[in-house]
Amino acid sequence: MTALRIALDYLRFHRLRSLTLLACVSVAFLAYGVLGAFRYSLQSGEESVTGQRLIVTHRDGLMQTLPLAHGERIAALPGVAHWAHATWQGAYFRDARELLMALAVAPESWLQQHPDMRVDAAARADFLQRRNGMLASVALAERFGWKPGDSIPLKSILYPPPAGEPAWTYVLSGTFVAESSGGARNYIITHYDYLNEARPMWKDTVGTYMVTPAPGTSPAALAQAIDALFADGDAPTSSTTDHAFHLEFFSQSGDFLGMIRAVLAVAFVSLMLVLVSSQALAMRQIARDLGVLKVLGYSDRRVVAMVFAQVGVLMVAGAALGLALGAVVNRVVTRQLPQFLPDLLMPLPVVAEGLALALALAAAAALLPAWLALRVRPVEAFAMEQG
Repeated sequence: MTALRIALDYLRFHRLRSLTLLACVSVAFLAYGVLGAFRYSLQSGEESVTGQRLIVTHRDGLMQTLPLAHGERIAALPGVAHWAHATWQGAYFRDARELLMALAVAPESWLQQHPDMRVDAAARADFLQRRNGMLASVALAERFGWKPGDSIPLKSILYPPPAGEPAWTYVLSGTFVAESSGGARNYIITHYDYLNEARPMWKDTVGTYMVTPAPGTSPAALAQAIDALFADGDAPTSSTTDHAFHLEFFSQSGDFLGMIRAVLAVAFVSLMLVLVSSQALAMRQIARDLGVLKVLGYSDRRVVAMVFAQVGVLMVAGAALGLALGAVVNRVVTRQLPQFLPDLLMPLPVVAEGLALALALAAAAALLPAWLALRVRPVEAFAMEQG
């Protein structure tokens, strides 16, 4: 009889304890799946387009605007392949507490610079020619029930609507999916000219510039060149990669990555304490059985393999169940709150990390129970049972 078979028999015999431990492991890895996916979303992009594309903002922060004329000067720099600009509109749909990431952009340059946006040809053509056209991520459109061709009123906490209008009225040209290994970002794009002509203040200014370096151009070197170009002007800039910009943006509200690591560390330390203590107790409870196995000729190596198999089965099965539940939770939560979160599912790197972590924890948790099992001597085991 193999060590795995014996381990499975013991787990089935002590069904209540096994199910309780399985639930504990699953809850820990559920938390890992949810928080790990969010962590991965924040950290992803170093090797993708977001790790190369630059975000240029005012040196004093996002609340300060940049002149529209900066764009042509940036474009004239050597090493610039494409550039675009975006202006946050402070828009919301119905509820001002649910602000949308609505960006007013120059349509052609934005779409050219964002190959990660998948837009069908009809929606793209309609958006380019319609002055009040709008493209929304699929998740946002589904959340609010928007369909292509719908007239959508958006209000703004920054800009009053055009004279005589109750809101900024847009027509949904279509939807898009922003491809990203770390989760697609959910946002809206509209025409900059439509906003700029009707808003009463900050005309001919933008919030940020996006700059794509030419092949062979270092993003860091280009960022330094851009900042040096405007260093002595009235609107100095601060340039960084798209990826680093979003990390810094989230860190303004606290060290999200640090908090995620702390929560997961507490969860797994607690799990280890529960698992080690329960398995150590189990070794004492089955001391007579271990003695019988040794009398029958089971070597110490096979006994240790049985202990590791018990812990490994619990940990790997619980991890798989927890990660599967995490994918479901991520799907439900992000579909309900796309205005706040990217599309978080369960990235394969997070799954791989989770399963590797499960194996490592299983090995660590099995050390003490295995040592206790090795110390059992058949004569002493029978005496303990009889006494």
